[in-house]
This record gives sequence, C-alpha cells and structure tokens, in this order.
Amino acid sequence: MRTRLDAGDADALDRHRRRALALIASDRMGAALDLQREPDRMRDRYGRHLFGQSCLMARRFVEAGTRFVTVHYDCPDGYSWDSHRNSDDVKKHLLPTFDQACSALLMDLEERGLLHETLVIAVGEMGRTPVATANWGRGHWSTCFPALIAGAGIRGGIVYGKTDAKAEYPQEKTMTPEDLAKTIYMALGVDPEMFLTDRQGRPVPLVESGKAVQELFG
Repeated sequence: MRTRLDAGDADALDRHRRRALALIASDRMGAALDLQREPDRMRDRYGRHLFGQSCLMARRFVEAGTRFVTVHYDCPDGYSWDSHRNSDDVKKHLLPTFDQACSALLMDLEERGLLHETLVIAVGEMGRTPVATANWGRGHWSTCFPALIAGAGIRGGIVYGKTDAKAEYPQEKTMTPEDLAKTIYMALGVDPEMFLTDRQGRPVPLVESGKAVQELFG
C-alpha cells in the first residue's frame, strides 16, 4: 500500500540525506577511514584479518564522534558462522579471530577512556542445536543463545544466566530479546518504558514487553 508523502516529509528526508552526506564526506571521517594512520603494533593487536581490522575501524569511528557503529562478521575470507555441515571453520578460524579482535577492541577502548561511554554488543540472531551431526554440523536453534555486552556501565567479568547441561534451554535468569532491548536502551540513557507516537497520534511502546536487567549494571 502506498502512502502520500507530503512536503514536510520530503524536506525532512532531504535534511537527513544532507546530514548523512556531510558526515561521510567530512575530513574527520576521511581520516578515521585511513587505517594506515594506525601503528603496526596496533593493527597486529586487533589481527590482520577482515574482522580484526573492521573492529579497529570501529574504534576509530567512535573516536571521530560516530554515535552508532556496526561490525558485521558474515563470511569474510571464505568462512561462515552458518555451520550446518561442520564446525571446522568456527573452531579454526572464526572463534580465534573473534576472540582476538573483540578483546582488543574492549581493552583499547578502556585504555583510551572510551569504554565507560561506549556500549559494545556482540550477538547473533540465534544459537545452534545442542546435538551435532556426525561431522559436528549444527542447525538453527532459537531457544537459547548468548550475547556479550560491555561498557556503558555494564559490570565486567560476570556471566548472567545459566542453561542446562546441554546448553539446550535456559534454567536461571532467563533473558528474552525484549529484556535485552530494554537493557540496551537503559545503558544508552533512553527510558525503556517510554512511548512514541505514530502517524495517527496513537501511543506506541518503545518495546512492547520485557524489562531492563538491573543486575548487569555496576
């Protein structure tokens, strides 16, 4: 169904486009995109692979004033997290590179005094079946999967929640996607219980259900 776009909407869209273009074309962002400005030891620390250098780029974006950065680890270098057939790539490539780059990012942000004001979240869209195939391939499993959260007042060095022995179902301190969303909003200083107004003037909750997990904050 098509809706009419009035002049005010068009003007607002143009303003957003101009602001986005100005941000991308700014000297500050141009400098942030130049990884050659980083010393070799720092690039080595993050890892000389696509995900490592992408995390380093993310830190440079944060330093340059970017408010939201996404680092997408999909199928770089021919590898993939979609481990239906086997888990060799996960074990030999993906987990080691993720561990190196993510830990480097958190430590780097902490050393630069940026972690307290930067929320870092590493999460996928689902977990994997607890029972593997003969080749250790695993299917989709949306019932239980982990998330790593750090910075912005989140307590470090803790594990929240517990699964059964097979990592099949959560047993203690279950956290729903809605709980995670509200926790993220709280860490960002946004009231997770607030309402927005739709185009018809009706109040709509920012998140329909769930609660922010206060225990995660120090």
